[in-house]
Amino acid sequence: MRKRACGAASILFSLSVSLAVDPSASRARAQRLPPAGTGVDTDTSLAAPLDLQLEVFVNGRSTRLIAGFIRDDDGALAIAPDQLRNVGIIPAAEAVRADGLVDISKLPGVTYRYDATLQAIYFDVQFDSISARIIDAHRPTRSDPGEEKADSSFGGLINYTIYGNTGGGDAGKIWDFQGLSGWLEGRVFSPYGVLSSSQLLSTSTDDRYDSTRLETNWSYSDPDTMTTYQVGDLITGGLGWTRPIRMGGVQVKRNFGLRPDLVTMPLPQLSGSAAVPSTVDVYVDNARRLSETIPEGPFEIINLPVVTGAGMARLVVRDALGRETTSDTPFFASSNLLATGLADYSLEAGYARRFYGTESNDYSSDLVGSGTLRYGVDDWLTVEAHAEGGGGLLNGGGGAAFGLGSYGVASLAGSASSYGDRAGFQLAGSVEMEFGDWRLYARSQHTFGDYDDIAAITFGPATPEERFRASPPRALDQIALSVPLSFDPSTLNLSFTNVETVDGDRSQLVGLSYSRQINNRVSFFASGFTDLADRGSFGIFAGLSVQLGKDIYGAASVSSGSDGSAFTADIAKSAGTESGSLGWRLRNSEGTRTHRSATVTYRTETARFEAGAAQHGEHLQATGQVDGAIVFAGGDVFLSNRIDDAFAVIDTGAPGVDVLYENRPAGRSNGRGKLLLPNLRSYEPNRVTIDPTNLPVDAVVAETKSTTIPADRSGTVIRFDVETQAAAALVTLRDEGGSYIEIGSTGRVEESGEDFFVGYDGQAFLTHLTAHNRVTISRSDGTPCVAEFGFRPKAGEQVTIPDVVCRATQ
Repeated sequence: MRKRACGAASILFSLSVSLAVDPSASRARAQRLPPAGTGVDTDTSLAAPLDLQLEVFVNGRSTRLIAGFIRDDDGALAIAPDQLRNVGIIPAAEAVRADGLVDISKLPGVTYRYDATLQAIYFDVQFDSISARIIDAHRPTRSDPGEEKADSSFGGLINYTIYGNTGGGDAGKIWDFQGLSGWLEGRVFSPYGVLSSSQLLSTSTDDRYDSTRLETNWSYSDPDTMTTYQVGDLITGGLGWTRPIRMGGVQVKRNFGLRPDLVTMPLPQLSGSAAVPSTVDVYVDNARRLSETIPEGPFEIINLPVVTGAGMARLVVRDALGRETTSDTPFFASSNLLATGLADYSLEAGYARRFYGTESNDYSSDLVGSGTLRYGVDDWLTVEAHAEGGGGLLNGGGGAAFGLGSYGVASLAGSASSYGDRAGFQLAGSVEMEFGDWRLYARSQHTFGDYDDIAAITFGPATPEERFRASPPRALDQIALSVPLSFDPSTLNLSFTNVETVDGDRSQLVGLSYSRQINNRVSFFASGFTDLADRGSFGIFAGLSVQLGKDIYGAASVSSGSDGSAFTADIAKSAGTESGSLGWRLRNSEGTRTHRSATVTYRTETARFEAGAAQHGEHLQATGQVDGAIVFAGGDVFLSNRIDDAFAVIDTGAPGVDVLYENRPAGRSNGRGKLLLPNLRSYEPNRVTIDPTNLPVDAVVAETKSTTIPADRSGTVIRFDVETQAAAALVTLRDEGGSYIEIGSTGRVEESGEDFFVGYDGQAFLTHLTAHNRVTISRSDGTPCVAEFGFRPKAGEQVTIPDVVCRATQ
């Protein structure tokens, strides 16, 4: 009964709203109006300038849009040019007034009629005056980034990995303890950013305890400006022809990851025209990506979802009679290019970090800095610049990445350096192309003279000669070619890499690989390589990969190289991400070296566990590992699997409540009414719902769904505010004649001040009641009445109060 009463009120509210804003009501009444005429205004009275919000009809059909108009004191109507274009009409220059608005009476090829009663405007537009309809195929998750902000609560967490092993030279020593090691990452998060620190810890029979600090930093991200600020350990920005380094310092950088809805690389744009209302379908590589109904007139499709590389977009326009017009457009999409007007940058200054992973606090004594910039001049051209210096070094250069039409993308760059009496320069270029099913990637980077960068001059506490050996290589050339075989459904891949260091050491690696899908479950692969600079270095590898079940895979391979030959067999079942998933792997390799291993993995709600045993030649070993996290948030402590991104604490207010994440079961609230949801997507909407089925019958919940946008590496708290002692009752209200109070009547409980609706059969669901209650009701005819009744709660039961009389007031 409670749900029925609430449902009735909800229906009435929805009905009242729809009558106020539903364009269909206007369309139904508009059919009885006279045809449109040039500049006809059905409201003939003159008034002062007025802001109007009107539903817009074009050529007899609603645009489903409300546009803002200015009505001058002489009755003329004007509109902003962008709004006019949005509703499908070209804002002709001759109709633009001095204040920048468009006088719609002066639009060529356009007539209109304004109806003040219906608050609607009806345009008749000739074909040449219809603006191109913009269809955004990306469908961003957030229509207005400013409406929904990323959120972070106060809290902390510790991610951990603990690994232990035993073993020895024979079977009798397999349980001899060899040591423990661990990785810890601690975070403290808040709306003001994230403070994090990570460490490696170890203990062994040789060294009782050792620890190494990895990274410590604070970062804050601003999604509105797509900027991240970081203080502490960081990695500098870089380009394809530079070498980033680790440093301790300060960094300001553009972070497009803060706006997952933003398209950063140029995407193919399609355009066309429909003579009559039609349906447009877009296919990318034979997969339909968009279907949209369009009115007559031109249209443009932007932000078409594609994968990087070459492809073919097909546009199909189909009218009501089924006649089709088809056009094909080849394209090449690459993340090396930025969309027009977008800028990507990174600025940092500090002290270079040395011996990362082995030393905790080894930093160079020289203050260094660097800056990197990419800017999309046009969809086909992105310019690049990079500068770095400090400790006597000056280094700077620039370049560009540019599209090659539908064939590919290329880049060219050059830079120069000066360090003491050393000077040099570097040239780099690359190309990525596709011709049908052929794919080519080539890169070349060469230095001339004594070219140096930050990575070279800050390399360890070494002599100048040793530092210069860490300079960029004299030559780095790479070529990769993928060729499908015309006589066989398989692919051949060829590669060549040439590397020459500043000391003159050279490697010239030639590789060849072949892969073929035999059927849906079996594939064959083979590869080989040799070093032309060292004829004794080679390797050959070939094998079969077999899918044995839904998540079980097997493989068998043979390999041979300069260090011997081996045969390897492998079978594994992958573990899922859900609690209770089990995975395992068996591996055996026989040949020059013997290697046998078996591992099993099991995931629970609180951690992931792994155990294994292995034989390496004569050495036997047993291992164990556990990965997880300890979370402090929402006024509670939780054990969880490792959390790399964001999470949420769901506070239902009652134990045993089922929680769903993106419509999938996620767990049940604990005895304190809470549940931890790990692995949420940061800076994206995450939808969480609860199932009220398990709630006590006397419980009240304000809402059953919520959306959260957590910040990076942070947590949010979602409270559903379930009240299990809400002092609620289902009250049946009648008038003095015994009839039910009309559906849709509104009322207020005077003691709590809460408003309510009356539903079917005079029923209303009231909360926060006291021992004696007085309600005032405004009936549908506008007459008020007052009712009084008592209330006594019943634990675990829905309280019903029948036949409460509402008496008319004077």
